[in-house]
Amino acid sequence: MSILLLLSIAHYEYLGIFLISILGNLLPFLPIPYLIPVFLSSYFLDPLIISLCVGFGATIGKCFSYFIGRGGRILLNEKKRKDFEVFGKLLGKYGVIAVYIFAAFPLPDDIIVIPLGMCKYDFKKFFISLLLGKITLGAIVAFIGKYYFELLRIFIGGESTIPIILISIIFMIVIIWIIYKINWIEAVEYIEKYGIIAYIKYLLKINKKK
Repeated sequence: MSILLLLSIAHYEYLGIFLISILGNLLPFLPIPYLIPVFLSSYFLDPLIISLCVGFGATIGKCFSYFIGRGGRILLNEKKRKDFEVFGKLLGKYGVIAVYIFAAFPLPDDIIVIPLGMCKYDFKKFFISLLLGKITLGAIVAFIGKYYFELLRIFIGGESTIPIILISIIFMIVIIWIIYKINWIEAVEYIEKYGIIAYIKYLLKINKKK
C-alpha cells in the first residue's frame, strides 16, 4: 500500500490513525508501514490519543489473523485439534506475555497470532494482551515523534513546518530501514542472553566485517 495513501488517510486525524492501524495489521505477513503517518501525526496531534487509536485499530486488524488460525483448524484431524487445544491451555500466562512482547515491538507477530488461533487460545486474554501491546507500540512511536519534533523546532525554528516534515520523513525512512534489516527474533534471544549493549556491539562487529 502506498505511503502517500496512508498519509492521505491520516489527514482525517484520529479517525485516520485508527483506520490505517486497522489496514496496517489486517493482512498476515504483509508489512504495511502504517507507523510512518503515526510518527508524522505526532507533530500536530495528542500522542496519548494517537497511541489509543493505534492500539484499538491495530488490535482489530490483527484479530483477523487470529481468526484465520481458528478457521485453519478445519484442516486438522480430530486428534490434532485436541492436541492444539491442550497446547493452548498449557501456554497459560506465557501466551499473554508472548502476545504482549510481539505486539509492543517490531516483531513479526503473525507467527504467534495464527498458531494461537489454531490452539483456540482464550480470546479474551489474547485480545487484552494484544491491545496493551499495540497501545505500547503506538505510545513509543507517538511520544518519540512528539519530542523529536519539539527538539527539531528548537534547532530549525517554530514556523519552519516544511523542513521539519521533510527531515522527519528522511529520519523515519532510516529507522524503518534499520528495523527491516534486523532479525528481531534473533535480536530478542541475543538480548535476553547477553544484554542490549552486547547486541549493539555484535551488530557493529558484523557491519565491520561486511
